[in-house]
Amino acid sequence: MADSVTSALQILHGNTVFANSVYQILSKKKGNVFFSPISIHAVLSMAHQGARENTAKILSDTLKIPDAKTTAMGYKSILEHLNSIEDVILLMAYKIYAKKGQDDETTFIEEFEKSVKENFYADVDFVDFSRKNEAVKKINGWVEEKTQEKIRGIVDEELLDEETALLLINAIYFKGEWLGQFKESDTRNQTFYMDSENTLEVRMMKREGKCAYKYDDRLNAEILQLPYKGNNIKMIIILPSERNGIKDLELKLASSDINELADNFATYEVSVSIPKFKMEQTMDLDTVMTEIGLKNIFDEDKANFEGILKLEPNENLCVGKIIQKAYLEVNEKGTEAAAATGNLSLIPYVPENIPNLLKIKGPLFENRL
Repeated sequence: MADSVTSALQILHGNTVFANSVYQILSKKKGNVFFSPISIHAVLSMAHQGARENTAKILSDTLKIPDAKTTAMGYKSILEHLNSIEDVILLMAYKIYAKKGQDDETTFIEEFEKSVKENFYADVDFVDFSRKNEAVKKINGWVEEKTQEKIRGIVDEELLDEETALLLINAIYFKGEWLGQFKESDTRNQTFYMDSENTLEVRMMKREGKCAYKYDDRLNAEILQLPYKGNNIKMIIILPSERNGIKDLELKLASSDINELADNFATYEVSVSIPKFKMEQTMDLDTVMTEIGLKNIFDEDKANFEGILKLEPNENLCVGKIIQKAYLEVNEKGTEAAAATGNLSLIPYVPENIPNLLKIKGPLFENRL
């Protein structure tokens, strides 16, 4: 088995490839693209711990992750590293809500429960999904607490019903101050070019000083790093050289290793102008996940998550819905970002009947302006 460092690198590489795949689909739509790939990757990786047979293979192939034990080791190493970073606030938390009935509670497969608690540091709680109002308040309250109230209403009563068996949630919160802050007095209204024909008037922040910068010939783009305090985390900004270059840049990024873009920088004295903005977005990711190869996990006849819960012979688990809510604010002081993602469902499988889908929800960030 791989060691913790090797397994963490495998997970990070897998997340990069996965993020690129998701981005290529989302970028086909007009407007801004903003999502947290690690949040989606993380909650699906946790579900992978209990996947079996072809479902486990499909998740592994799509997420580009190794076997369940190595994946768990990798995520544990990543979470330990994230929790050790100083000078910024960075939280990545997991929660599993399982069905609690009047007579009994859901019983987890021991191996799954042990893995998610020890490696993903997931909390396990039981909730009566039939009491929708109470369940929604409890679940949303946890997400709001973990994201400093930036993500509200990740679940609603329409998502839950008496057949809902499980809810997997991943929440991420980040807040960091720039190592070199922008002066509010220097922020001005300026023209922002979306392409050669479309523009917007935006509040543009500006500062001058030394920054890590490079020009990438293959991408035909300028790349800039803006570090946060502590210099452990950086925002990478990629600017196409041509005003109509965003689509060409996106196509080239599809075959690029994002991690390599963070290498080979030199320090220059530069003038930096970036928009001051706030974004909030809710996305139903079912279609996107199907497009990248995860159709199987939504199919009550084909999905196999029998390694999560002890089920009756006529019961099965499948993913009912995957939703992500994300928040991002960039201003003169720094960046604040949050995201929450989740899902899984128990389906009472009776072949001659049409089954009701049962749902589960489970959330760093990718953005295009």
